[in-house]
Amino acid sequence: MSFSNEFLWGVATSAFQYEGAYLEDGKGWTVADERCKKKNKIQADSSVASDGYHHLEEDVSLMKELGIKSYRFSISWARLYPDGDGKLNEKGIEYYQKLLVLLNDNHIEPIVTLLHFDIPWKLIEKYEGFVSRKCIDAFERYCRTCFKLFGNRVKYWLTINEQNVMAMMHDMLGLNKEDPKLSEKLVQCNYNMYLASAKAIIACHEMCPQALIGPCVSYPTLYAETCHPDDVALAYDMQDMMAFAPMETYVYGIISPLVMNKWRKENTVPQMFKEDEQILKSGTADYLGVNWYCTQTVGISNSKSGFNIGVELDIKKNPYLEYGHWDWSYDPKALKMALKECYARFKKPIMICENGWSELETVEDGKVHDQKRIDYLHDHIKQMQNAIDEGVDLIGYQHWSFIDILSSSQGFDKRYGLVFVDRDNFNIKNCQRIKKDSFYYYQSVIKNNGLGEINEER
Repeated sequence: MSFSNEFLWGVATSAFQYEGAYLEDGKGWTVADERCKKKNKIQADSSVASDGYHHLEEDVSLMKELGIKSYRFSISWARLYPDGDGKLNEKGIEYYQKLLVLLNDNHIEPIVTLLHFDIPWKLIEKYEGFVSRKCIDAFERYCRTCFKLFGNRVKYWLTINEQNVMAMMHDMLGLNKEDPKLSEKLVQCNYNMYLASAKAIIACHEMCPQALIGPCVSYPTLYAETCHPDDVALAYDMQDMMAFAPMETYVYGIISPLVMNKWRKENTVPQMFKEDEQILKSGTADYLGVNWYCTQTVGISNSKSGFNIGVELDIKKNPYLEYGHWDWSYDPKALKMALKECYARFKKPIMICENGWSELETVEDGKVHDQKRIDYLHDHIKQMQNAIDEGVDLIGYQHWSFIDILSSSQGFDKRYGLVFVDRDNFNIKNCQRIKKDSFYYYQSVIKNNGLGEINEER
């Protein structure tokens, strides 16, 4: 088998990491802007980011040259509704209409994320964000506006990016770390976001019946540190709670019994209403979007290494794997395992919505030589092909990212793009675009609709 002619070879960005212009043309303040502002003494913030707002034509021209079939981007809720649920911003409508027309004219399929970490700040001030069901209503209204305004140009939608990560991160939800009721509020936000996602799906099916819509789940593969049964059980249970339980809600319209049991044990059961059951059942996903980068290794030992994922224990280093600059593992074979496991459990088409390799990078003689990213692309695309050969319904691959964008944790030190943005954390320069070596490599993959002869040459 080979990649189908309809396979969506693409790239991805998000609004707050790419657009910049964070208070321009009527856009409102967001949770993402607030998070970035708190770090702007040590790294770049979202005020300019990649300056995509002012490089739209140039960037779409680069996408056309790259040959992509699709582009995953997010709409900034606060660019359309600066207050989250108040007056609609015409300038925001114009920006996204312009982007969609450019994409359609260049035969690039838009894949639109409705919420990517950037809840309007006014909704935090008014309702405490998704702690309140009023935020669900505001999100549904915003989504219906998007479907009405842009639905004729968009076939693929994503509801909420990485809700399973947001649910562990108080600052992504606009919550106070010192709040004595933080645990209960995190759970309430998580539950309310499930309802918000379901209501968005119901609205999409009603207003855009030809479109497909689903969630976007962070899906790291977890290994046990040792073959001790306690380590294996820990890895299994964490994988269930972090990834498969959320997918169960999106696909089957139920709250996983594992999750309900955890909430009861911790006395954090959220406020629920009888009608919620029907909302969840009626708003199930057409496909699963997954963000997969690497594997993580967990164990019951008390050693602390690697980066924390927002739960009680730290990630371990796997001695059999290579690691990048920020301790993310290089483990392409695990991608095939992850895709097979996900498809075996849920039998839904899968789209890889984020996958990529980050590096510290500089320009040399006007060029950027990023061989490690090329290796990463090759090895992971090979495993995607293997997964398809073994029966997985994989419909697309959106490389993270199209262009160097603002990293929430490392600003512009951490670069994922196929296109270099000539700026650093504190010197914005002119944000010149420079195609990296990986740009040309991915271009050849797309042209070949897979590795093909490229694979034979390596």
